[in-house]
Amino acid sequence: MNTSRRPGIPKIALFFSLNFKGHRDCLAGILDYVRLHKPWHLHLMEGRIGGQRLIQIRKWGCTGIIGSPLQPEAARLIQKAQVPSVLLMPPPALRVPSNPLSRFSYLTYDSLRIGQLAADYFLAKNYQHFAYVNEPLGLYWSKERRQGYAERLRQAGFACEVYDTRSPAEKQDWAVEQPHLTAWLKELPKPVALFASMDERGRQVIDACMEAGIAVPDQVAVLGVDNDEILCEATFPPLSSIEMDIRQKGYLIAEHLDRLLHGRKPRKQVITVQPLRVVLRRSTDTAASINNPVFQAQRFIRETACLSPIRVPEVARIIGGSRRFAEKRFKAIVGKTILEEIQHIRMEKVCQLLTETRIPLHEIARRCQFKHANYLARRFKLQFGLTLSRFREKASPS
Repeated sequence: MNTSRRPGIPKIALFFSLNFKGHRDCLAGILDYVRLHKPWHLHLMEGRIGGQRLIQIRKWGCTGIIGSPLQPEAARLIQKAQVPSVLLMPPPALRVPSNPLSRFSYLTYDSLRIGQLAADYFLAKNYQHFAYVNEPLGLYWSKERRQGYAERLRQAGFACEVYDTRSPAEKQDWAVEQPHLTAWLKELPKPVALFASMDERGRQVIDACMEAGIAVPDQVAVLGVDNDEILCEATFPPLSSIEMDIRQKGYLIAEHLDRLLHGRKPRKQVITVQPLRVVLRRSTDTAASINNPVFQAQRFIRETACLSPIRVPEVARIIGGSRRFAEKRFKAIVGKTILEEIQHIRMEKVCQLLTETRIPLHEIARRCQFKHANYLARRFKLQFGLTLSRFREKASPS
């Protein structure tokens, strides 16, 4: 039987562009929910050439909307359709109570936390100079990422150089802006840890460095946001980036909308996308890190902690000197003891396996070098306040 003709199947309009990595991951999470629970008719309207619009949305029989109100047509349709809707990243002006769109649940990014994670990542590498490159239009989330980055650096006793696009012509045309960004990069003290507001901006920074003969990562280490694999692998060198948990949040958006479609009235929700981890590529893998025995030890831990039962003395030998000296030097640079770093890497792997796989808990314990699943369970509950099963349920609903 052709299920597309069955009555009662929800018709969901999706108003967002797949040019943005976050939107692609969000769609993947929505599809995870639909595959697992029930079919939906989905109409994706990106606004691309050749793509059909959805003007007579009521005639189509639309029962729900997931969309970005940054597109004026989408904002108008969401208001006019009078159906359950969830918004993607509405700017602050659309969240104020006086705005008619403010009644809808929405997805947003924890941009302050993203900036803090970027700062922590570079501080652990013992940089002394730091910089931030805003998104060209100065959008609110870019400013929030800058704020989180600069505040965390200020707490550690460091300043942050900030680049802003100046003229309207530069905001619209990379060919006009590139000389300005290139000149700014030349003036930065080196080596410098540079955080770009998004992967596309990171790609432009690396391109400007190449134009200026500035070595990446030895003189300028560059970190982006979103982990858009196509963009990150297309730069020279490849771009390190912060990976987000937006696919999981796409699932939660679909779950929330489904409740609304069934007449339930859950409270308005703010679904917040959090940073997961830094995906390391060559743009931040500095020569200083390669030559510094502490970073060699840190890399050894990262690559080995979940493969073998490594011990502190084994790591201390890489640093050299007495064990006490090695421990003090490691903590001074990394901010954790050697044992804490080993445990951190193993717990990070546990969280990844809980989120991305259905591997049994005893097998996760074995793969992450915990002798007993019960011991892992106790440590995990102590650290995260959740059981392993509950964490998996909340973090990986698909």
